[in-house]
Amino acid sequence: MEIVYIGHRNPSNRALLISNKEWNRLGKILTKKMDDEEAVEASKRLKEMRRETSKKMVDGWDNTELNKTKKLLEQKRKALSELEAKRQQRDEEMKREALEARNRIIEKACKLKFEERDATKTFYRALQHSEVFKERAIQLKFNEAEREKKMQKDLETAQEQNKEAEWYRKHKVDEKQKNNELKRSKAEILLKELKEREDKRRDEQTASCESGKVELQKIAEEIEEAREKAAAEARLAKEKLQKDIEDNRIMITSGDDVRETEEWEEDMVTTIMAETKKTLARARRLKEIELMEVKQLALEEMRTKSAAWPTKQNGWAESDVLDAVEAQEKRYREVERKNRELANRRIEHVEIGKRLWEEEICRRRELSAQDLRSEMHRREREKRLLTEFSDLRVRKRTENANQFREQLEKQCNDKRIALLANRQADIDRHAVFERQWQREDEEFIAYTKNAIEKKILVGNPVVPLLKTVKDYLEKNNLCINDNKVSKKIPKGPIYTSRIIRHI
Repeated sequence: MEIVYIGHRNPSNRALLISNKEWNRLGKILTKKMDDEEAVEASKRLKEMRRETSKKMVDGWDNTELNKTKKLLEQKRKALSELEAKRQQRDEEMKREALEARNRIIEKACKLKFEERDATKTFYRALQHSEVFKERAIQLKFNEAEREKKMQKDLETAQEQNKEAEWYRKHKVDEKQKNNELKRSKAEILLKELKEREDKRRDEQTASCESGKVELQKIAEEIEEAREKAAAEARLAKEKLQKDIEDNRIMITSGDDVRETEEWEEDMVTTIMAETKKTLARARRLKEIELMEVKQLALEEMRTKSAAWPTKQNGWAESDVLDAVEAQEKRYREVERKNRELANRRIEHVEIGKRLWEEEICRRRELSAQDLRSEMHRREREKRLLTEFSDLRVRKRTENANQFREQLEKQCNDKRIALLANRQADIDRHAVFERQWQREDEEFIAYTKNAIEKKILVGNPVVPLLKTVKDYLEKNNLCINDNKVSKKIPKGPIYTSRIIRHI
């Protein structure tokens, strides 16, 4: 590089000369970053091109790791697709099984619901009654056969018993004759023995009577002695008792005398004490009266002594009286002077008060006039405001009434629409219920029909079943026409209501 001057040697005329080689070097310095980026991009493009070329060359080879991996991945993908197909097939089977289980559950629930109905339970009870009637008929037949067998057996038994009774009667007659003869012989022997015993007993009685008389005489003597002894003891006891009674009487009388003397002594003591108390009280009262009299006399004496005392030790002089009168005059004049001063001061105060009162009256009149004017202005303004307010209130009330009427009309329309919608919903719901009831009735009638046919084939009585079906038809207002269950024609109009939802 070289610095040259164009023209004069001034800084403004200075220029820099650069060689071509240096210029290229400087240019490379400035574009070095872009050149590096272009070189990197070129190397990337070269590498990508080489990779594509090698990939095309290697695609047909079987001994490379990449192709082996691709083959393994392909096999794995096929296996996964097969597994997915099997899984889908298994899912389909599971769905089918779940659907079958669901259908079984639904069928079981429908069956349970059908069995839980009152009509079904009633029909089941009728079936049980039919079975009971069948068993009863069989039992009656069996009882009739048993009764006939029993009658035949009883007849045979009666014939045998009659034969045995005839034989027993004959045997009894023979036994009776034998017993009579035996009794007759025994009676003769017994009479002989009784006669002998009677003779022997009579002899013993005579002997015992003789010995008894002697014993009775001894007993009578002993009784007499005992009676005399008892009488003597009774007399002694009586005498002793009388003596004790006399002693008791004496003791009682002496005790009564002692008690009376003690009571008399106690009464005397009480009377003496009472008299003594009265005497003491009387003496105490007399002493009090004497003390009062003494006190009264002392008071009278003290009053007389105090009346005789002088008011002053040396008496009152005339000068003392004059001094007292003069002092009283001074006090009177002083009081008069003070009263006059107070009267003058009061008059001044009254005049000042009158002047102030007149000023206050004038001021109040001016204030009242101002208040009157302001009140008139206020009333005019208030009247104007009230008029405007009344007009505004009337307009507002009219607007509110119109708005309220519009809201009411809107609410009425909404309610009418809702009522119609509810009524239509009730009708639709009732139609659904009607279809459901129709289906249930058809199922029940079909079930009962099959059950009745089976019972007829078996030979069971079907009267309870027919009665149950008839009651069900009458209760639900149904009829059967050409093996079809239908409702009877209603006797009156049908009204819809929101109450249908509770059916």
